[in-house]
Amino acid sequence: MAERLVLHIGTQKSGTTYLQRVLAALSPKLRKKGVLYPTRLVGKREIYNHEAAAYGLLGTESFPWVPRHRAEAQRDSWQALTDKVSRWDGTAVVSGEALSVIDARAAERLVESLGVARTDVIITARDLGRVLPSSWQQHIRNGRSTPFSTYVRQLDQRRGSGTSAERRSQWEADPDQTFWRAYAIGSLAQRWAPFASSVQVIGVPRSGSDTFELWRRFVAATSLAETAPDTTPDVDLVAANIGITEPETLVLAGLNRAFEAGDLPESRRRTIRGRIVREAFVTRDQRGRRVALPQEWTDRVRTWAEQDVTELEQTQAVLTGDRTDLLVDPGSTTTEGVDPEAIAEAAGAALALLGGLIPAEPAPEPQKGRKRMRGAGNGP
Repeated sequence: MAERLVLHIGTQKSGTTYLQRVLAALSPKLRKKGVLYPTRLVGKREIYNHEAAAYGLLGTESFPWVPRHRAEAQRDSWQALTDKVSRWDGTAVVSGEALSVIDARAAERLVESLGVARTDVIITARDLGRVLPSSWQQHIRNGRSTPFSTYVRQLDQRRGSGTSAERRSQWEADPDQTFWRAYAIGSLAQRWAPFASSVQVIGVPRSGSDTFELWRRFVAATSLAETAPDTTPDVDLVAANIGITEPETLVLAGLNRAFEAGDLPESRRRTIRGRIVREAFVTRDQRGRRVALPQEWTDRVRTWAEQDVTELEQTQAVLTGDRTDLLVDPGSTTTEGVDPEAIAEAAGAALALLGGLIPAEPAPEPQKGRKRMRGAGNGP
């Protein structure tokens, strides 16, 4: 049985893919130094994280977006993971970004299933000023058409009222409260504390290009400095994780509204959206401005972040990084109106691709050793 388990539970949109790919690439070297980071092959594709395996243990009840048949298909994967951990004598690292959304009962079950007496929970987190634009963008990429202001208003309603304890109770009781269970960072730390030897929170650096600083913080928080190399291997930027801009998101929202009036199967809709993002949007030189918080919600979101960080500071969780990494930066908001010309350019690129007027092109070559901060996830 492993002597120590480092359990990285997310959150989503916090550089998790970067960390997981680095850990997977370093896995052979880490094993020689007593650290296990399990990976597996499905066909020729390497599975570099453990989120899907967790579906096999916890099912669609804990992960509402996962179909039952997919969860059941992962049961053997979870068993294989626990077997590897039980046979290991040193430190094991398990990482699944959507584990942050599960409730307390599921968290306890997961820790018990892994069965390691010393379990150190690691949380990577970005502030809500960065999370909300990424979350809405993914909401649209998943097939919705909700305007950003409406999306934030819905989250405001779901956040609820009352004391922090009353809000936590509401989020715990409602299976669909995945967003606040994950991103209310103080509540997240409190939920996992009873099942962990320690809880540590790593703030994602403000600079989205400074991925090595995130790795350095992860190594420091997990006490892996003596076993992890001083430099990271080259990690390719995965096209599926490239963020899309405001005009591109609005074009996809309009496309989704058009889809709603027809009967095209969702699998086909998903394929079309994916092609547009990979082959029409990310290949453009001028893509428009990034998604930013609507100005009318800035003060409210800033208050949420302050509440959550204050609650975090009242726990025993250790923060790696600066407190301000978890607070809303003024640069996360915008006072500018929508640029119709930028939307027209994005729409034109999408129409030209689908009409066959421009050849399909692969996404640009990734910059070795660098990865933009994650702008997409599979969950809330």
